[in-house]
Amino acid sequence: MRVLALLAALVVVAALPATGAPMAGLHDLVGTWKCTYRAGAARLTYDATWTYDLDGHTLRQVDSWAGGGAEELLASDAHGGWKAVVFDDHGDTTVMLGTGRDPKHIAYHSVYPDASIAETFDQSSTMKYALHATVRSGATTTVSVDTCLRSAR
Repeated sequence: MRVLALLAALVVVAALPATGAPMAGLHDLVGTWKCTYRAGAARLTYDATWTYDLDGHTLRQVDSWAGGGAEELLASDAHGGWKAVVFDDHGDTTVMLGTGRDPKHIAYHSVYPDASIAETFDQSSTMKYALHATVRSGATTTVSVDTCLRSAR
């Protein structure tokens, strides 16, 4: 089972790093979220915490759940594209490219180690976002939804 959670929530911070557009459009996502992954009958809850990294040019997400976790780096390039690199606790790495100038809606597809993942990030408010994913593995296709709600501060 793969849990990819691409973005997270706002926390009150004394000083956020200076960020350029479009990363500045993600400032309200920094913080901690409570998330639920659902795929068919499978359900997994996890915490997702995001912070700025590299002087505000990258977001770092750390996910944790009972028995596991993952880490993700998210950045935007000068051409309006998005890059996400996910490292899981099994030592696997996934590289995803995204499109969309609106940081509240980004469509991703994996390019490494293969093209088996399509995922869309949709932030509906400062309190909620969702990840809609389709993952192909051989003849099996898994469709999942992660719903994330901002944690209490």
